[in-house]
Amino acid sequence: MMEATMSRQQRAKLDAMVRRPQPEGPRSVEELRAGFRAMMGEMIVPAGIRTRTATLGDRPAVLVEPAGTPQAGTILYFHGGSYVVGSPETAMSLTGNLVTRTGFRAFSLDYRLAPEYPFPAAIEDGLSAYRALLDSGEDPSVIAFAGDSAGGGLTVTTCLAARDAGLPMPPRSWLSPPDST
Repeated sequence: MMEATMSRQQRAKLDAMVRRPQPEGPRSVEELRAGFRAMMGEMIVPAGIRTRTATLGDRPAVLVEPAGTPQAGTILYFHGGSYVVGSPETAMSLTGNLVTRTGFRAFSLDYRLAPEYPFPAAIEDGLSAYRALLDSGEDPSVIAFAGDSAGGGLTVTTCLAARDAGLPMPPRSWLSPPDST
């Protein structure tokens, strides 16, 4: 799994957005989603990427590629948002930074959200997306799961679901050397 990093400027901007005064009282799911979209829409998306809509399994996704020729590798990206808010578009700053820093392409999955689709819908969507990558001929040794916040949890649970389904596992880590034994 890979971990995205933010610049100090991005971290400060996100901190300022989170600390803005919020309306009192309960908010609807639609209001929460709209507010999250607005907040994340202010994040800087790096230049040097191209995007297009795609489908993985039976779910929409956004394919994010470097402007040049991609390196051999695919990131299956799971956005954050407490499993209730968020989308591939709200995570574009993070996904785009992973793509520009690694040179790999990424599929950012639009998994089903609660409360309309409760647990384990997101895990089922993650597993279906991974199967779709494998069925398309993608070598599991060049697939990495990545995600932010709830998406980080989804990377782990999707790996566990893939293991339990008997699917070939992605590599332990692209960032650490192989065992020498």
